[in-house]
Amino acid sequence: MKKIRNIVILLFVAAAMLVGLSATTIGAADHLDAPLIQADGRTDINDLYAFTNGDNTVMVMTVNPLAGVLNGTTLRPNSPYEFVIDNDGDYEEDMVYRVQASSNGTITLFDVGAVTPRIARGATEANIPVSGGGSLYVGLRDDPFFFDLVAFQDQVLGAGGNRAFCDGNENDFFAGANVTAIVLEIPSEHLTADSDTVNIWARTTDRTGTIDRMGKPALNTVLIPSGSKDAYNATTPAGDVAEWSDEFQASLLALSGLDGSGYTEAEAEFITSLLLPDVLTLDTSSDAGFTTAPLNGRQLAEDVIDFELFVVTGGLGANGSPVLTSDCVDANDVPFLATFPYLAPAH
Repeated sequence: MKKIRNIVILLFVAAAMLVGLSATTIGAADHLDAPLIQADGRTDINDLYAFTNGDNTVMVMTVNPLAGVLNGTTLRPNSPYEFVIDNDGDYEEDMVYRVQASSNGTITLFDVGAVTPRIARGATEANIPVSGGGSLYVGLRDDPFFFDLVAFQDQVLGAGGNRAFCDGNENDFFAGANVTAIVLEIPSEHLTADSDTVNIWARTTDRTGTIDRMGKPALNTVLIPSGSKDAYNATTPAGDVAEWSDEFQASLLALSGLDGSGYTEAEAEFITSLLLPDVLTLDTSSDAGFTTAPLNGRQLAEDVIDFELFVVTGGLGANGSPVLTSDCVDANDVPFLATFPYLAPAH
């Protein structure tokens, strides 16, 4: 019985890395994880994606979890939504693409620091051309996240139901859910400097500083204590290793050890080095993704839940094997588009 209980706890922790749940709330990868963003879903970064399309790089930020149900469907007027790029490997910002919405719904894109910073302007729910090449879209779209949340609640949170993982009745809880999406596609040569590799993160801010930031899925949600989540969001990636490595290693040691075959300190240190700094690293010359190369960007169709289950339940350690490797929900409920803006239309 104790072994079963420990496995259940492990499943909870692993799934929470991308779902970020409590017994009474619902979220996807990084939803409503810190006090500053819980009051306004418009500034809550749910997911960040970065992938290549030929000679272009595509960056996607989603906000407003369960848009139209739990939250609104638009951006907060005059608030900055930013894609931040480091192109020399020091994890400091070298470029910032800032999206802002006016009170009447007009969308403006700025290349912050450029001689002519305003590079796109147009309406929501439209493909807006970008000066110098590329496109911008801001509007309501299908939530690209997919996961059997009901099985998770029944079998892990003890909700009283009988849905089990991989029992032949798999169901994507997020089928039919919408988010507000910001999709920016620009030539990769506009991002790169001395190499094809860039580091990307997303952030929302106000006059007092950073509200939310995200690189890899749900690091803040699981590995940072509740009282430190706003402080984590306020840290820049260049400070992540110094500020948060000890917290990450302690969390990994505690969580992986629940089944009696946890990571060694050296393994926890190694995994922390993969997770921090908290950015998506993208080789713009490659079409590989988060799960097919060492954490290269993140593509819309990638089953990151399975990858995280593998990692957190011992898959990278020498002393044990992963407790679970799949939730058996392997794809989004509706097909992604082959062309810009790539996310499926809203329901």
